[in-house]
Amino acid sequence: MATRARLLALVLVVAIALTGCQSSEGGGEGGGGESACPAAVEIDGVTYNGAGPTRRTPATTGDTLVAVLPGCDDSGGQGDAVEAEQIEVEVLTDVDPDLAVLWHESIYVRDGRALPASTRAWFTAPRCTTEGPFDLVADWLGVMGPKKPRFDGDLRLPYRLEVRVTEGPTRYVGATLTLRAGRATDPALSPADVKASLWEGGRVTASVRCLEGRFDVIGVTASGPE
Repeated sequence: MATRARLLALVLVVAIALTGCQSSEGGGEGGGGESACPAAVEIDGVTYNGAGPTRRTPATTGDTLVAVLPGCDDSGGQGDAVEAEQIEVEVLTDVDPDLAVLWHESIYVRDGRALPASTRAWFTAPRCTTEGPFDLVADWLGVMGPKKPRFDGDLRLPYRLEVRVTEGPTRYVGATLTLRAGRATDPALSPADVKASLWEGGRVTASVRCLEGRFDVIGVTASGPE
C-alpha cells in the first residue's frame, strides 16, 4: 500500500502537469467550493506551516525530529479522510529547528515566525550560465505547456520540464530547474517515457545549453525509477 508521502508526491506531479493547460472555468470565488488541506506539520504540538518547496537543497545536519502530518479531509465529505501520520523531518544546518525544518524538499516554519533573509537563496533557482552544451541528470517532477497532454501521455512540444538536478555542473546539483523543450528538441519525450518515468518518479537526462539565462533543451530522454 502506498504511503501518504508517496500519494502527496503524485498529487504534486499532477498539479504541476496541469498548471500549463488549466482554463479559468470554475475558478475564483464560488467556482466549485473545493477545499485543500493546509501544508503543515506538527512538532511537540506546535504547528509549522509550509513555506513552499525549495529551489535549492538546503544543507542539513543529518539529524531528524519526529513530527506529525495532521489528518485531513479535503473531499467535502465525498471521500475517505486521511488520518494523521508520524513522519521524520530534517534539521537544517543554519536554522534552529525551533524555527524551521525540512521535509520532502519543502521548508516548514513555526507558526507566527518568519525565516531570516539569509534563506532567500533556497527559494531562487540558479540562472543558466555554463558555456557550451552540457548534460543534466535529474528527478522528473512535472511538465507544463500550452498544449494539454493527450490521454496516452503524448507530450506535444513546446513544454517545460520541472526537475531536481542530481548530476551535472556543481552549481546546478540539488537545484530545482525549469528546462525548456522547443520544437527543435530532438529527441523529445515519448509517451513511453511519460508512462515509465513521470508517473513512476523516474529520471530524465537532458542535453542543455544556456539561452539568455534559461535552460534550453537540445535533447532529452527518460528512464524509470532505479
